[in-house]
Amino acid sequence: MTNSNSTEEMFSVTRSFVPNIILDSIGIGLCIIAVCKTFIFIILILIRRQLIKSKDKILFLLSFNMYMSIFIFSLFLLDMFISMIKGHLYPDMSQINDDTLWCRLKVYLSTVALISSLYSTTIQALYRFFRITYYNRYFFYVNIYFYIFILSIQVIISSFQPLPILLIGDYQYEDYHCQINLTNGRGILMAAFLIWLLPVSITVVIYVYTLRYIRQNSSKFTQQQQTKINRNFIVIKRILWLIIFILVFGMPACSTTIVFYLFGYVGWWANHLTWLTFVLSFI
Repeated sequence: MTNSNSTEEMFSVTRSFVPNIILDSIGIGLCIIAVCKTFIFIILILIRRQLIKSKDKILFLLSFNMYMSIFIFSLFLLDMFISMIKGHLYPDMSQINDDTLWCRLKVYLSTVALISSLYSTTIQALYRFFRITYYNRYFFYVNIYFYIFILSIQVIISSFQPLPILLIGDYQYEDYHCQINLTNGRGILMAAFLIWLLPVSITVVIYVYTLRYIRQNSSKFTQQQQTKINRNFIVIKRILWLIIFILVFGMPACSTTIVFYLFGYVGWWANHLTWLTFVLSFI
């Protein structure tokens, strides 16, 4: 009887152990792809920086900012999946060593990188917006120091937005890393508001205002201006779809919380589903 119970217990542990390790390995693989991809783009930007024309330096600066933000965020995600696979392999040791203040600071910094990457796409849309609506005011799309100032503001805002989540203690140790617990309705709601609302809202406003401006003034543009405007507007549209795409891939976190409050259930795979979709959205 004892041998039978021991066999069943061992089978149960193995059944939960193997899927976790597989999903952790997939997460690590996807993060490595994201890190390598963004690193290559960063190197290419740095190599080409001396070859580009002065008028294109702003575009390259904004591209560098975007890929650097995604690169840093991907590194934090890679560190998280490594912590998870170590925890699933050595659960007792990980619980003692990893449940620390540094663990909570890491998730805060990764959130800063995530917000910064969202704002980086919004700033790209803003740059295209200025090229369309203020095409005769070169300061808004030629002055590189203006955009250095905007990027500085981006870093400051990105650092302050998730700070309330850290200060009220909603970053907790779960599944061998720190995050907002998926059953914490207040934390998930606050994160959705602080992380997503501003960059998504600003991008939507830019898109709507630009569309309205083009429709109201299309008869005033020359053929050459119309061609440039259409090209820039297509970029704004793609940026909007990119943010919506990232937003949709971030929905599993909110969906898990809703399912928990409705049915009182959270699957063992919930964390993996949430973070794997995040990684996929940035590849």
